[in-house]
Amino acid sequence: MRVSRVCPWTAAVFLTLLASCSSSSSTGPKQPTIQLTATQAQAITQRLQQIAASNPGISDLADSITVGIQAGVGVNAVDVTTALGSGPFYAFGLKRVFSGSPGFGPTFDVLVFDNPSDPQNFIIIDVFAGSATPDAANGSFDGSAGTVATGRLFQVSGDSTLAWIPTQGDVSIAGAGPNGDCGGFQPPTGVTCAQETMHISFSMTSSTPDVGTSGAGPTASFTGADVAGIVLTFSPDSPIQ
Repeated sequence: MRVSRVCPWTAAVFLTLLASCSSSSSTGPKQPTIQLTATQAQAITQRLQQIAASNPGISDLADSITVGIQAGVGVNAVDVTTALGSGPFYAFGLKRVFSGSPGFGPTFDVLVFDNPSDPQNFIIIDVFAGSATPDAANGSFDGSAGTVATGRLFQVSGDSTLAWIPTQGDVSIAGAGPNGDCGGFQPPTGVTCAQETMHISFSMTSSTPDVGTSGAGPTASFTGADVAGIVLTFSPDSPIQ
């Protein structure tokens, strides 16, 4: 997956900052925003670390998503239809802006997961926004429309991680614009953090097993809703670009 490295902070900082940021109201359809408890956020972070250990290609993106959790992003219940698991599922959005690369549009990422206290099923999506439309991204997993979106579907059980790569389908993300900072969250030098509601929809109409996984790949679809999101902006001198 096409990602840029963002290094994680310590677990102590993570737990301290967890509840520092609350989501703003939305103008679109949106389920109530849920603030993760420290225990739930730690459970999600540990699962992401487990996934990244067996799938190095998404390790940098997993780091970035972890930063979003550390910043205290809320999550929203989402009505995802998938054979990956029975749900219920929750989601939040992440937007990364690299101000030192004017020709490089922002990157939007989506994390979908089930039971926050013991998550076992994950959907991760990554798609570039065009430089002409920096607050919206539309892509397809086969490159047939918009920019090329990438993603993974993961199923974690004990020490085992199964992974599938979506090969067809599309994703659409539109930000409503930054709306407030991230409360008590203190990002490192060269990084700013803001809240932003994002409208997300996607479909994964086919998928193929990743290395070490066999069997038919699950599909997934989400007709769309507004979800809580975080915007991380990196200056040219940021030490964690």
